[in-house]
Amino acid sequence: MIMEGYTLTNYEKGFEEEQAKVGYEVASTWSFAHQTPSTLLREVYSKPDFDPETRHYCFKDGKMVGYLTSKVIEPKEDGRKRASLVFPSILPNHEEATELLLERAFDVLKKKDIEVVETYVSALSGNNYDLAHKWDYKYIEDFDNIVYILNGIEIKASLETAEVRNFDKENDLEKWLALVKEYDELSDERLENLVKDLENESENIVAHLVIEEHGKIVGTTLIYRNEIKLNTANLAFTYVTETEYLKNLAVKVKEIGKEQSIDTFFIWLYRGRLKLREHFDELNFKYGQPSASLFEKYLK
Repeated sequence: MIMEGYTLTNYEKGFEEEQAKVGYEVASTWSFAHQTPSTLLREVYSKPDFDPETRHYCFKDGKMVGYLTSKVIEPKEDGRKRASLVFPSILPNHEEATELLLERAFDVLKKKDIEVVETYVSALSGNNYDLAHKWDYKYIEDFDNIVYILNGIEIKASLETAEVRNFDKENDLEKWLALVKEYDELSDERLENLVKDLENESENIVAHLVIEEHGKIVGTTLIYRNEIKLNTANLAFTYVTETEYLKNLAVKVKEIGKEQSIDTFFIWLYRGRLKLREHFDELNFKYGQPSASLFEKYLK
C-alpha cells in the first residue's frame, strides 16, 4: 500500500534532469560524492537493452523525492539469475520513500525470476550498512581496492629534499603513461582514451604534480576536484618509489588545497597500485579500508 501523498512510477522519458538533481543533492551529504550527470543518463536510457521497469521513482506533490536503479546481470558460477541494485537516493524528510522503492524494486525483480540481488555498500557513499541488514542482505566480500583519506593530519617533510613540480606534457607524458600502464594495467587503447579524457576534464584538474630524479619519475599525483563537493578532491594516478616522495607530494597537495579551498583528498589503490600501500600505511593516512563491500539478498 502506497503511503499517503506518495506515488511510484517506472522510468519515463524526461526524468533524467530531475533524477540527476535529486542525486546531486543526496550525494552532497556523502563523504565521497558522485552522481551520473543527466547527459549520460539519457545516453544509457536510450540504449536498446535498457529496461525501464528497472528504474523506480517516487513523487510527492508532483515533485521527485527519490529514485532507485537496478539491472539484470549475467549469472555467476552458481547459475542463479541475478540483478544489481543501488540503494535509493532519497531527499531529506522523505525517508518513507526508501521502503516504498525497495518493496517495488524487489517485487519487480521477483516477477523477472531474479533469485539473487547484488548491492555494494560503502561507508563513504551513503553508508547503508544498516539498510542492508534491515532488508536481510548477506555480506559476501570487500571490494578489491583500498581508499585512503588525506585531510587533517600533519605531515612534515622538507620540500628541499625533492623538487615537486608541475607536469610537463612534452617531457613527462610518455614516462607518465608508462607508469599508468604498469600500475593500472591498462591497454594501449585505454591509454589513448585516458589522454583525451584528461584534456576534456582539464577544468577539474587543480594540479598535476611530478617528482623527477635522474630523468625518472619517482613520484606523481593528479589533484582532481570533485564536481559535487568542491572542498574534496581525488588524488588520481598516485605513484611513488619511496615513502619520502609521498611525504613531499602530500605536503605540496595540502599547500595547494589550502589555496584552492580543498580540505579532503581521497586516494584509491587498486590493481598494481596496491603495491604502494606500505607507503600510505607508514604515513598513517586515514581510513585505509576497502571502498565498498558486496552484499547479496536472496529473493528465491
